[in-house]
Amino acid sequence: MALVELKLGQVTQLTLSDAASRNAMSEQMAVEFQAAVSAIKSNKETRAVVITGAGEAFSGGGHLSMLEAKTKLSEEENRLKMLDFYHSFLSLTEIEVPVIAAINGHAIGAGCCLALAADIRIASKDAKLGFNFVALGLHPGMGATYFLPKLVGSSLSAELLYSGSIISAEFAASIKLVNQVCLPSEVLPKALELAEKIASNGPRSIRELKKNLNIGLQKELNAALELEAKAQAGDYIGLEFFEGIQAAKEKRKANF
Repeated sequence: MALVELKLGQVTQLTLSDAASRNAMSEQMAVEFQAAVSAIKSNKETRAVVITGAGEAFSGGGHLSMLEAKTKLSEEENRLKMLDFYHSFLSLTEIEVPVIAAINGHAIGAGCCLALAADIRIASKDAKLGFNFVALGLHPGMGATYFLPKLVGSSLSAELLYSGSIISAEFAASIKLVNQVCLPSEVLPKALELAEKIASNGPRSIRELKKNLNIGLQKELNAALELEAKAQAGDYIGLEFFEGIQAAKEKRKANF
């Protein structure tokens, strides 16, 4: 079963399609996601992209079994694997046309970071968003330390990342983390409608505009990812993360 679905067109739709796991981000999904992005980049017809999740969630973040397996790897193996994992999903930022995240449901941890990597975010009023890395005894990754301060500022980013709080879509909109909030049934239609409007504009001007809006992104993002991967690699082999994973499996609060 494909973990990522792709519908190419002037408005291309990219869907995380493992609804049974709440679209948890695994290494296999990472491979499929990067292949889908490559297909989008080589498709000259595409003028806008909408990314969403199948079922009731956008993405619950890193797949628990993948995270648990990291406790058995060396620090250097984890560092390299995390960089590959980050770059596979954040290849989304290399798409030369605007990307809209249709956040149809919860976007947590790495899943929320993926939504932040889009240019525009439209969220369901029922969606919860958050960066719960520290609740697992884990340094934030997937560009959290780059994207979040860029969108909401350093002080609010510190609060969200240090606390690991899960917030409502309405609060996310109030701090400009998402552009707009709507009924669950309206999320994808509104995202597609906006994508169609973008696609109706001059394609060259839109591509040039996106390039100019994102000057410096790859260099700054890559620097942040290097630091995140190093920090996470050390956490994966530590006692705090082991307790965090056990607590997540047992659906209890970790005892740090």
